[in-house]
Amino acid sequence: MTALRRTRAEFGWKVPRLISALRRCAAQLGMRLGSDKSLKTTISRHENGHIAPGEEWRKLYRLVYGRTDEELGFLDVAPTTAASPSDDLRYRIATARRVDMALIRQMQQQVHHIRLLDRRLGAPSLLEQTRTVMATLTELVTYSLQPSVRVALSAVLSDAGTLAAWQALDVGAVHQAWGHYETAKMAAREADSPVLLAHAMGEQVYILHELGRLTDAQRLVRAARSLVTNTGPRLLLCWLDAVEAETQAALADEGCRRTLERSAALLPADTDHPVLPFIALDEVHHARWRGHCLAQIGDQAAIDYLTAALGQMDTSFVRAAAGLRCDLAQALAARGELDEARKHLVSARLLANQVGSVRQRRRIASVGLAA
Repeated sequence: MTALRRTRAEFGWKVPRLISALRRCAAQLGMRLGSDKSLKTTISRHENGHIAPGEEWRKLYRLVYGRTDEELGFLDVAPTTAASPSDDLRYRIATARRVDMALIRQMQQQVHHIRLLDRRLGAPSLLEQTRTVMATLTELVTYSLQPSVRVALSAVLSDAGTLAAWQALDVGAVHQAWGHYETAKMAAREADSPVLLAHAMGEQVYILHELGRLTDAQRLVRAARSLVTNTGPRLLLCWLDAVEAETQAALADEGCRRTLERSAALLPADTDHPVLPFIALDEVHHARWRGHCLAQIGDQAAIDYLTAALGQMDTSFVRAAAGLRCDLAQALAARGELDEARKHLVSARLLANQVGSVRQRRRIASVGLAA
């Protein structure tokens, strides 16, 4: 099976669903596609390896799936440049010199805008855009000579890197996600920001979850918290404690209850923190998180927390809603309410498919109920 065909299988898409996504993304590129019949033939040839997709099709597949050329099985094409190495370097340094704080603020707003869209639309349609922003930021940091500009650009790059990593993890591209987290961590160090570094480390924990390396995950989140224990914002400390509680729950460690209580005690009244736009954590999301942890250790109190969160959660968090319903199905199934559990699994699957979440589809499958 080719990488392209395997990717479609991971998304759980039939060819008509792929064609619909291709048409949507082609409109963004100004690319004209033929009839459904001709597209089925083209897709078959691409997926069977009979014809290598051209550059337009490669970009289209990247937009649809959120994967890189390498992950989709496309051969690399080395870039060519007519300029001499010296002229090219002069150009890049000159470009970086034009960056000022106003432009950096615009780029930060761009990253946040992508984050808000990601909650509603899902990772596949936005990951390529996030990677493009990352590439621009990386280029500007690399060739910037002004220390204050480098620091500010690096802070935005760290934010963009964690966003790209979370998106890559959601589409099932674990290796890509790891690389983006490493970029985010390096950028946080360049920005001299323990807050950004702790956040990137805290999110990277979830890759270790996916790999089954839970002890390593626990060590990583504790190391992240140690960076900001005395100086970090309460919201960040609350979030890191919730991450640790989730890791403990996955390890079947009852100590997760104490960690959840510690996290809840740190949750500030005002959770809209200007320095932490990447953390969406209020009482509703904390209840969802608590419910998830309790469901993992078989505590039936999970149902109360999850049900309450479901009734109050902002509908823009589509992927989070899929995870919440999956947790609720797991908790209900453990209590023997199989019909109700299946209803939530059906809803979870619809939401996961809506945003193209491979990660949530895998979680749904792991519940072990036909829905």
